[in-house]
Amino acid sequence: MSLEAPERPSTLEQLAPIARWLPSYDRRWLRPDVIAALTVWALVVPEAMAYASLAGVPPEAGLYAALAPLVLYAVFGTSRHVTVGPSSAIAILVAATVAPLAGGDGDRYIALTAGLALLVGVVLIIGGLARLGFISEFLAKPVLTGFVIGLALVIAISQVPKLLGIEIAGGNFFEELWEIITSLDETHVATLAVGAGSLVLMLALNRFVPKAPSALITVGLAIAFVALLNLEAEGVEIAGDIPAGLPPFGFPDIKLGDLADLLPGALAIALVAYAESIAGSRSFAAKHGYEVDANQEMVALGASNVGTGLSQGFAVDVSLSRSAVNDAAGVKSQLSGIVNAGFVLITIVVLMPLFHDLPDAALAAVIIAAVARLVDIRELRRLLRLDRADYGLAVIAAGAVLLFDVLIGILVAVVTSLIVLIHRSYRPQSALLGRVPHADEGDEDYRYRDVERHPGYETFPGLVIFRFDDELYFANSSYFREEVRRRLREADPPARAILIDIGAVTHIDTTGTDMLGELIDELSNQDVELLLARAKGKVRDILRRAGLEDKIGENRIFASVRAGVSDYVERHGDDG
Repeated sequence: MSLEAPERPSTLEQLAPIARWLPSYDRRWLRPDVIAALTVWALVVPEAMAYASLAGVPPEAGLYAALAPLVLYAVFGTSRHVTVGPSSAIAILVAATVAPLAGGDGDRYIALTAGLALLVGVVLIIGGLARLGFISEFLAKPVLTGFVIGLALVIAISQVPKLLGIEIAGGNFFEELWEIITSLDETHVATLAVGAGSLVLMLALNRFVPKAPSALITVGLAIAFVALLNLEAEGVEIAGDIPAGLPPFGFPDIKLGDLADLLPGALAIALVAYAESIAGSRSFAAKHGYEVDANQEMVALGASNVGTGLSQGFAVDVSLSRSAVNDAAGVKSQLSGIVNAGFVLITIVVLMPLFHDLPDAALAAVIIAAVARLVDIRELRRLLRLDRADYGLAVIAAGAVLLFDVLIGILVAVVTSLIVLIHRSYRPQSALLGRVPHADEGDEDYRYRDVERHPGYETFPGLVIFRFDDELYFANSSYFREEVRRRLREADPPARAILIDIGAVTHIDTTGTDMLGELIDELSNQDVELLLARAKGKVRDILRRAGLEDKIGENRIFASVRAGVSDYVERHGDDG
């Protein structure tokens, strides 16, 4: 029986995966795909309009932002289960980026918002084509957890004034919280009744009827309540006339200089959007047993943002909550997104007059209920239990978002992730090794272990066995040298040789090779031999080119720790 290699996808199939899956689409999937599309539509319409208010644009812009990504992700994406569109996190980032540049001009604000989406899309497409999908890994998960929690709290507090019918000046989280507390006596009772009732209904439906379209039900009842009681006349703010018809497709009315001003925010949004999106795509792919292409996902997310920018929407990413609903509804393929786009299009063209009496307070309730799920206290407790350093990172990221603005919070999150990476690489794990009693002679991996964890393991007088667990480069070469010196100082009786297990070292840069050369000379002056074990072929090549193989002695670089110990015992006559 011969195994044939899987057929290599064509260039078209690589660029647009729909060319691969659509021709072989199983017609039996159509019914569950349509049901899933209808289920997600019931969520995306009210949520998109709510997130539009977060982004600072009219309600219809939320639906414009939902339309193109549903189709474009289906064409370019590799996940069968995720749905791309407006999200609370990206909407608030959009507002934070555009508001300082718009100068209070509504038309300019909308144009800049669409231009930002275009720029985010271009950044992501370039990143995907350049195969930079790995970049999201540099945003540590605990940092992302803290950032999302802080962002959720900022979003929630920003919606409370709409829930109460009051006006506040704004500021950071704590400034807004204090202003809300001191303005409670100005609460508009009718608005509070609508907002609080909507929020209670949303939370109750989410808790007791999780499969119900809670957002659509809440918005529908709120519209009916306001219309029947004529609450607009009582001062309850409503959406009013929302334009019906196709989105105004075209390039936004912005200048080249505007793109330069938007670029820092676009880079930040692209990073957060991709980090959240690829995490969701991978999660659903793992659950259902298939693979997603990280770089193609970046291209698909970029194309989705270009599409929403050209249709005067705002930046989008994968919605984890709607993707979970999509999965629970039994979605089978990306065709569901295309069908969903059809439902959204019908809504934009035909159904917009139905939302005339939609109260702002109900939209605020939808947003608060949605972001409440992002405040993951259970995950914080898990981090505290498992790794206090990771817990600290999450708290720092959340605190930065709460104390400063959202974009500074992103910067703190990224910088903190990089500092942690550098710090852990700067001070990698190392260990003093001893021989496991009665170990299998041929079992190298388990024969020598950390004596600090296992004090009873056998050591050899005059020989220090030291393991270093990272590559050797400029940031940790001094640490490596100091660790070697410390282990030798603490040796009792004094060491005659140090055998260094470098099996975990995958690269040594020039700073590392220079340090090793100096260390060899230093130890030689102290009559201490430096021996190496388990050097990989690539590392041996580096040692050879740097002249260190000759300096150490080719016969003093061993294939295993066991071989190095045996050689030392044989030469020094110790009975190990």
